[in-house]
Amino acid sequence: MMRSNSKRQALLAAVEGGGTSFVVTIALVKSMETQDLTTIPHTSFEILHRATIITTTPEETLKNTCSFFSKHRPANGFDSVGICTFGPLGVNPSDQITFGRILQGSPKKDWRNVDILSPILQACSSIDGKKRPTYKIDTDVNAPALAEFEYVTKTLNKPITSLAYITVGTGVGVGLVVNSQPVHGMMHPEAGHVPVVPLNGDDFAYSWGDRSPFRGRNTVEGIASSVALTERLAIVSQLTESSAFQNREGLKDLSDDHPIWDHAANALANLCVTLALVTSVENIVFGGGIMNRGVLYDMIRERTRELLNGYLDVPQITTRKGLEDYIRPSIWKKEGPGLVGALVLAQLALQEKQEQELATEQLSAAKDAPSVAQDSPLYDTLQQQTNYKYTTWTQLALCSGAFMLGLLFGGVSRRNK
Repeated sequence: MMRSNSKRQALLAAVEGGGTSFVVTIALVKSMETQDLTTIPHTSFEILHRATIITTTPEETLKNTCSFFSKHRPANGFDSVGICTFGPLGVNPSDQITFGRILQGSPKKDWRNVDILSPILQACSSIDGKKRPTYKIDTDVNAPALAEFEYVTKTLNKPITSLAYITVGTGVGVGLVVNSQPVHGMMHPEAGHVPVVPLNGDDFAYSWGDRSPFRGRNTVEGIASSVALTERLAIVSQLTESSAFQNREGLKDLSDDHPIWDHAANALANLCVTLALVTSVENIVFGGGIMNRGVLYDMIRERTRELLNGYLDVPQITTRKGLEDYIRPSIWKKEGPGLVGALVLAQLALQEKQEQELATEQLSAAKDAPSVAQDSPLYDTLQQQTNYKYTTWTQLALCSGAFMLGLLFGGVSRRNK
């Protein structure tokens, strides 16, 4: 996991915004020498303050979120802020209308077009309002995907360039890192709504699909989410819809061999196959409440291998150990991958700012310097560039000369004939 280059321990503010609760956090970025048992495992973050705010109306939820940061902020504000929240979310900074806001397509009607970013930044700025912290904002699945990617590449030192994070709870969300960057594009991934091949004879219909792609029918979310699983359970158990909603927590009491887990594993395996075939993703990580059902992992792995039908002849699929590494749980199940993801966003924003400031200082110093010392690394670099340019132009001149001589002697030869 990356660490701050600053000698002073950076102070981060982080928000994980969910449909049930907002988790708000203040943390220090600790150096390798000062990390201890208070540091989140596999990170450099020490939590100083943390609170869980129940998600109610947008106004009340954001007011309580901002009050938390205002209460704990230093006079100069926080160094950096990371925000990850449910979507669909405006993540394109060039679009000033939607950036940092919940988009109009959200199934959460009260949250449509709500500005998440601005009030939180204001609460995290200096008390006099003159200094605003650097920040990053992304979805509550892209941020954990980025955190897991940083763990694999920086802590485990594995040379991957892609990773998918899938959360399975009230809905199904997918975050993607491709070419070492979170995927945004025209919006951000919404792969929880891709269609799947259901199990034979399955005609289950998901009631929350009115504003969803395919109307939620035979989609990953329409089969594997806690809402869909509870509705299916209600049909099997002949419960009323209201009883099914009240008994959603009762899913954890079902036995591992209950038939609804077969449907969940099949839908999630279909999603893994789609991700593998479309993005060639190198690691798939699961999180969310439904994935506390440990038996699902082996069910998903075996069904993924079965659906691929031998087409991907790679050890990640063909070997048991490969599959266990390829499809795995988040390493931050206890701490919460969303919380860690928000902190990673803040840390990356701070690091990018520090790198920009360093580059500006170096450029300014280079302009002010009267000359470059001949024994300095910079002189060697400039000399190499000069030598390269000289060699290139010399080669071009020789080639051009040879070409002209060829034309000259070729013309003489033809006239002599």
